Amino acid sequence: MTLWYALRGLVRRDVLIICLVIFCADLVTGILSPTFSLYAKDLGASLTLIGILSSIVGLTQLITSMPLSVQSDKSGRKIVLIVGMLSFAVATFLFAISPNAYFLIPGRVLIGLGSVSTFSIGVAYVADIVSPSERGLAYGLYATSMGIGFGVGPLIGAFIALHYGVAASYLMASGIALIGMVLGFKGLRTIRQTSNTTGIVPLKLQWRSIRNVIREPRIMAGSLANLIMSTSFSGAIINFFPMYSAQIGLSQIAINSMFSIRAFGSAAARLPTGAITHRISSRIVMGAALVLAMLAVIAMAQTETAFVLGILLLIEGVAFGTFLTSGQAYIAECSTPESRGTAVGAYSTAGSLGSTLSPVMLGVVAEVWGVQMVFRVTGVLILIGLLGIVGLDLWKLQAKPIRASNIGDGDSSLGD
Repeated sequence: MTLWYALRGLVRRDVLIICLVIFCADLVTGILSPTFSLYAKDLGASLTLIGILSSIVGLTQLITSMPLSVQSDKSGRKIVLIVGMLSFAVATFLFAISPNAYFLIPGRVLIGLGSVSTFSIGVAYVADIVSPSERGLAYGLYATSMGIGFGVGPLIGAFIALHYGVAASYLMASGIALIGMVLGFKGLRTIRQTSNTTGIVPLKLQWRSIRNVIREPRIMAGSLANLIMSTSFSGAIINFFPMYSAQIGLSQIAINSMFSIRAFGSAAARLPTGAITHRISSRIVMGAALVLAMLAVIAMAQTETAFVLGILLLIEGVAFGTFLTSGQAYIAECSTPESRGTAVGAYSTAGSLGSTLSPVMLGVVAEVWGVQMVFRVTGVLILIGLLGIVGLDLWKLQAKPIRASNIGDGDSSLGD
């Protein structure tokens, strides 16, 4: 009953709107994820080029995460979120009309920009509009909205692709992104944490804020965790699980269905994880999720049975959902309102680094040793990352949260 009453308190306009916007964003991602690598292959892309196309997304995220996050601390999260939804709309439209694989490149850049501007900035926005006591459940609700979107997306994408073609499903995704943009424009609040004025944050002040945040070992531990989870999800699962499944004879509908089941399992884990982080350290929950993901991806390389692969993908999805909620809560705990956007930017940048490097590296692994080896290598990389996180925790576990007062002074300002 306590959980129910806490959730009732969160069911208010500002929380619901950001959840709807992020639902639309992940609905678009859900439509794209199970089909894009095979779509690119049909347009003539090699395995290496498919890895490069995925890395373009990560590289864009890597370049834009910190500047956009610092900017959101000054100018507000709303405008950045709206730009993100517009980026998704334009990107999916470009995919739908691409005549060959190389024409997919501009859209991949926009997908990277959209991902940072929605998923990452949305994390900071949620922390801005809820109290610290509500934060765990709020992130659970936020992440659940993402998971449901990612779960419904493959089903919609498969249905449209079956009857009208993959390009038509991407056109629908573009329309969904536009709906999310309108929702954000009409319903989100403008919240500025460090200044009552808008404008571009000077590069010198951006770097000073970034430097202060990256000196915080707890933020670096969370960021490293995001890097290795991104390596697993963006590198192995999104790019090579569909190929491995097709290689053993599964249809596109079967693959999409497996991704949907994974997404619903991931979504189901998120709200309970938000509640658990009130009782168990979010750092411990985050580490347990990484261990579970590691075991799942290693086991994928050991089977060619469709049912077992589906179960393993579901387990990986539960691990991902658990990590997503606990990781967001952990970063919020390690930062202050003035530095939250920048801290989230560091966390997002680390994930973007994994998204950038892992697809190319794993693409080469797939070319040389086969797709199964991708999952074994991914498991080893997660293990190495876990050891690094333990090292950071031992280094300076009791460090205080960083304040990014150099960006500006003053209280938060709320506007329509």
